[in-house]
Amino acid sequence: MSFTLVIDIGNTSTSVGYYRNGRVSSVGRCASLFKLADEVVPLLTKKAVDAVVVASVVPPANTGWKRLVRSAGLPDPLFVSHDLELGVPVDYPNPGRIGADRLANAAAAAKLLGTPSVVCDFGTAPTFDILDGMRGYIGGIICPGLPLMFDYLSEKTALLPHVKPAKTKAVVGRNTTQAMQIGARLGYRGMVREILQNLKTELGTKELPVCCTGGYAGWIFKDWDVEATIDPNLTLKGLGIIGALND
Repeated sequence: MSFTLVIDIGNTSTSVGYYRNGRVSSVGRCASLFKLADEVVPLLTKKAVDAVVVASVVPPANTGWKRLVRSAGLPDPLFVSHDLELGVPVDYPNPGRIGADRLANAAAAAKLLGTPSVVCDFGTAPTFDILDGMRGYIGGIICPGLPLMFDYLSEKTALLPHVKPAKTKAVVGRNTTQAMQIGARLGYRGMVREILQNLKTELGTKELPVCCTGGYAGWIFKDWDVEATIDPNLTLKGLGIIGALND
């Protein structure tokens, strides 16, 4: 049995992996708007594949990726959209505006967690995608990201430095950098807790399974009393699930 090549084209970088039987392996990354095919082809030819599934939020990159996949001798790629079978219904006023990566996350959550459930994707702009028990995908929430917060503080103030998220158990900062890191972590946790609590009320449920992905998911949820499944390959799994549903 061959693998499904799954490709998640993001605004800056692209993740490439191989999906089979619910598992993703051999994940690699490259620039979404790559300059040389030689930089990318090795990521596409590690294993034999019988299907290619792509989520893209960068339309200008799609033509180059289609050409690259074909030149590597692989099957024509299936680009994810709301028109495909996702394993969960979509109840949204303008479904064509939903990012393909968010649809992949919804497909993964429906398969792995069931409904109702919520996916938190902690990327540049964290997103919460909500699955209702009856209506399926009903929408989401978009928040400012941690990198944007730090960038803004540094750019708009004269004395605050540019810092990155860091692990700390302190509650009171003893220097400026630590104070900013504490503010980001506790503030973000407060935001996430408030969002999840309101979602439980909105969906009328006491239990709301949460699955998290994205680079900052572990930083937010590690050693916290809010339970969540952390899966860095959730979007790629969702692409594999969609590929199987539309085979």
